[in-house]
This record gives sequence, structure tokens and C-alpha cells, in this order.
Amino acid sequence: MTEMYIEKNRCSERKKSFVMIDDILFNCKTRRVIKFVLHTNIPGHYDFGIYSRCHFNLALEKEGIVIDPYSKFEEFNSIFTNSDGEITTKPVVLNRGGPNEDENPFGANFCYGTNQMIFEVMENGHIGSVILFE
Repeated sequence: MTEMYIEKNRCSERKKSFVMIDDILFNCKTRRVIKFVLHTNIPGHYDFGIYSRCHFNLALEKEGIVIDPYSKFEEFNSIFTNSDGEITTKPVVLNRGGPNEDENPFGANFCYGTNQMIFEVMENGHIGSVILFE
């Protein structure tokens, strides 16, 4: 499945893998990958049941942390903290519902970004998805 997006003289192409594990975004001019979206398919996530779980392992060697689909935010939140343990990166709130609270029973998620990675974290601390970008 391929979908084309054109926005302000920038053309990109999005491909979904055959088994719906991840999304891959290409720049259609250079044909280079510019973004991977890794889905965890965790129950309670807005996209649960749409994608298969992507069994990834992100090794952050400098921090000595390995993040996988089963990791919880408390296990790797140190990559967003300063030496005092305070979170320095404020999350962006991702609310996929409408203006009424009852339109999305899953609640809002929180997106934390660092080093060309964005982690979508659910209210229960589980990872909903990870975006790796150029």
C-alpha cells in the first residue's frame, strides 16, 4: 500500500509494510527513507489491532539502555532528565479524540523526543509507538 503526500514543494511517499508492522516514509525525490514508525500494538493504544507488533531493540549505548516494545517509560526516562533527575524535555500531548472526552476512550498520549527519536507514551507508561527520523 502506498500513499502520496505533497506539501509545500516537498514530496514524500509513505509505504506500509505488508504485515502492518511499521510505516516507512520516503522522500520521493531522493528515494531515501526519512522516517520509520515502529508500532508496539499494546492493548489500550488507539491503534491496537491495526498493526502487528514490531519487535525492535533500540540500544542506547551511551546511556546503557535497551528499549523494546515491552519497555515502560520509567525504565528509560533517564534519557530525558538532567543530572538532578528532573525531566528536561516536556512532552507534547497527543489527543486523537474530538472535542468531547467520550470520543476517544483511550485518553491522551505523551510524545517525548530526543536524538532523532520520538516516543509515544501512553498514560500507563507503555510505549505506543516509536518514530525514528532523519
